Amino acid sequence: VGEGAKLDVHGCKTVDMASSFGKALLEFIFIVMAAITLLIGINAGKSKAAGKVLYPATFTCGVAAIAYFAMASGGGWVIAPDCRQLFVARYLDWLISTPLIVISLGIVAGVSKWDILNLVLSDVLMVASGAFGALTVGNVKWVWWFFGMLWFLHIIFALGKTWAESAKVRGGDASAVYSKLAGLTVIVWFCYPIIWVFAEGFGNFSVTFEVLIYGILDLISKCVFGLILMSGANSGYESI
Repeated sequence: VGEGAKLDVHGCKTVDMASSFGKALLEFIFIVMAAITLLIGINAGKSKAAGKVLYPATFTCGVAAIAYFAMASGGGWVIAPDCRQLFVARYLDWLISTPLIVISLGIVAGVSKWDILNLVLSDVLMVASGAFGALTVGNVKWVWWFFGMLWFLHIIFALGKTWAESAKVRGGDASAVYSKLAGLTVIVWFCYPIIWVFAEGFGNFSVTFEVLIYGILDLISKCVFGLILMSGANSGYESI
């Protein structure tokens, strides 16, 4: 089924679907995610200290790889009420992988397990709000977006202030690595709700462009994140 396909769902005359280029993008991103998963996983298995730091990042990319394989192989999507192809596999990916990113940041920052749990739950609620918003139409869509932004801002505040202060107290490699990872995460994560507004929100972006831009953000937020974490400890993973 191609872009602008005719499907009798939700009374839609036509449905905006990913083009052949969009499907090729999904396949490419799957390959990259799978390769980075393998690379980080191999390094995670080298020592206990490395595993503690790298296994969450390994599973982050692994979950994303599975989601992109599902999307690339023609599954993991529904027709949303606004007559767009909605990749629910993407939201399932985010529901698992973004909390794993939070866990990785918490480990590097040296915050407590309760602090990590706090942000993980906020992250889950943020992603769930975005998913519910994407599946609705009308004013309630923006209520869901607003709910998601509340949880999002809570996460950003914690990463940029309280967790950053904790990492600074640890000093050394932990502080330097956290600064890079948190900075990357905050910048990239700020892009997601903006893209949502013009894709799942107003529908200004085509599904193919949505695949492209979300794919780029996912590669940066997961693969680049993992590679920085893998190579960031000059004194060994024991120092993180």
